[in-house]
Order: sequence, then structure tokens, then C-alpha cells
Amino acid sequence: MTERLLDVQGLVTEFKRGSSQIRAVSDVSFHINRREVVGLVGESGCGKSVTSLSLMRLLKDTPGRISGGKVLFEDRDLVTLPEKDMRNIRGNEIAMIFQEPMTSLNPVLKIGKQLEEPLMVHLGLSRSQAKERAADLLRQVGIPRAEEVLHDYPHQLSGGMRQRVMIAMAIACKPKLLIADEPTTALDVTIQAQILELLRKLRADNDMSVLLITHDLGVVAEMCDRVIVMYAGRVVEEGSVQELFENPRHPYTKGLIRSVPKLRQKVHRLESIPGNVPDLSQMPQGCKFAPRCAYATERCLKEEPGLLGVEGTSRKSRCWLANEQTWEERGAVTDGQAG
Repeated sequence: MTERLLDVQGLVTEFKRGSSQIRAVSDVSFHINRREVVGLVGESGCGKSVTSLSLMRLLKDTPGRISGGKVLFEDRDLVTLPEKDMRNIRGNEIAMIFQEPMTSLNPVLKIGKQLEEPLMVHLGLSRSQAKERAADLLRQVGIPRAEEVLHDYPHQLSGGMRQRVMIAMAIACKPKLLIADEPTTALDVTIQAQILELLRKLRADNDMSVLLITHDLGVVAEMCDRVIVMYAGRVVEEGSVQELFENPRHPYTKGLIRSVPKLRQKVHRLESIPGNVPDLSQMPQGCKFAPRCAYATERCLKEEPGLLGVEGTSRKSRCWLANEQTWEERGAVTDGQAG
């Protein structure tokens, strides 16, 4: 039986806006097994990054707070863990690569200083040992002249080099779980491919589990074992990469896949999902995707489904029609055209 490393159960994260609380992450549940790569996908604003920050308990200096659920990491609930113990886990057992390295790296500290500090804090290395280990980490992530780069400031490096430095910092203590939040977003396609290959190699070499947060379905298809699709702060579908791409069981997932350009087909225009992600302070009644869905029924507009099992599989879908063989046979009652 595959051993679970992370088990998220009913996670709820809220942000204070004036006198009210806005729910950015609503009853999110998923798990990550040891040595597994799980993709977390969805449009901007769907709650992917807030979920990752909640897992790391990095909401302290924001208006956000975890108001419900559990985050079990090796059977320890990170939600209730004392801050001192949580600091020992961050960077040591769970590490994170942030979306934009230029805002994550300290611009006034040299690369060596930023790499060496966590090595001394978490691993108890001396300054000289940490410096040697830092240079070795830079070499591991494919940075040439590593000893010289230790003396550089972040602005002296290219975007791809800064991202490699961020990865080196993340793997410094050989974490069991690596959370990568849009690690290739700001990079050109050639550098993107190099970074993905690097992550694949590091995962194999270090037996890490990876939570890969992205909106790029091509990256998911190439890197992941399973996929979790989020919409409006909720998990709307979960399954293996092959199952999800070959036969999506939620109209939103279907719309995401159809919006990806296909090089081998003649396409006159890209398909899109009509409408916009709902304002979190004014969520529609019923299924939150129903106003944009071509297959919505009266029930969808009035009653929100839970995360339902798809018959004959281990998959889940937050759709009343998840077990319908042909959605198109059900008449559309909205103006959406998701499929």
C-alpha cells in the first residue's frame, strides 16, 4: 500500500475584508504519496497559491488565516503545530519554490549568504562547511562557476539563474516535500524545459514528493502522476494524468483542456471558457461553475455538489453529471459554452 506523506482534510482559509471574512480556500481535501508528483491546476485566482501558503503556514503577516481543517504531514497536524516546531519543518522537511525569484531573494544579500544561513540553522554546519555545501548545491542545479556566483547579488543573475538559485535553496536540506509554485512562469520556453528537467532529476535523486502548482496543462502532462483541479477555492476534479486528459469528468476541466492549442490540428481560433471566475464575496448559489457551464441543469443552479466518486475509478469530480456518459445529451440551461 502506498504511504501518504501529506493528507489535507477540509482545509478552509479566509481573508478579512472590512468587517467580513472572504473564503479563498473552501473545504479543500487531497493527499500526496511519498515520491509522487501531484499537479495543482486552475485559472489565476482559483486558490492554488493560497492553498500552498496555507500548507506552509505563511499567512501570518497577511489578512488571511486558516479557519478549519487539518494538514497532516507524517501524521502531524501542521495547522495546530506550535510556531517553533513549524519553523523547523519549513525548509527542512517541506520546502517551497516561489513564483517570482526576484521578490523571494533578498536583493541586498549575496547569493552565498542566502544559501548558507539555512544550512547553518537547520543542519548545524559551520560557516566554511555551509559555504562548501552552498557551492555544491549550485553545481547540482546546473550553475557554472558556482564559487563566483556565491559572491553575486540576485540582480546580477538572469531569470533562469535566479530560479536555479531558488531551487538550490529549496533542496538544501533534502526536504521530503517540495512545493513548486509556478516555477517556470517568467521564463522563456528553452529555460522552462531545463528547469522542468532539473526538477525531475532532483526528485528522482532525492526521493522527494512534489506539489507542482501551475496553470500550464502541458507541464502537468509532462511532470505529474496525478492532477487536482481547483476552481473558486474548491477542488472540482482529481485523478491520474492519463484519466483526466483522456476523459475529464468536470466541465471546467474539459474547458481547460480544450483551450490548449494543439500544434497538429488546424485551429482557426482558440476555444475559451466564457465568463469570469466569481467574486469570492458574491459566490453564486449552487455549483460555483454553473453560470459558465453549458451543461448546467436546474439542480446545478440551486444545489452545490460535493466531491463525488466517478463510478469504476478512484477519481473524484464536483459535478452532478460526473457519472453521465455524454453530457451533451443533457440540455444546456445557461448561456455558457464550456464544452
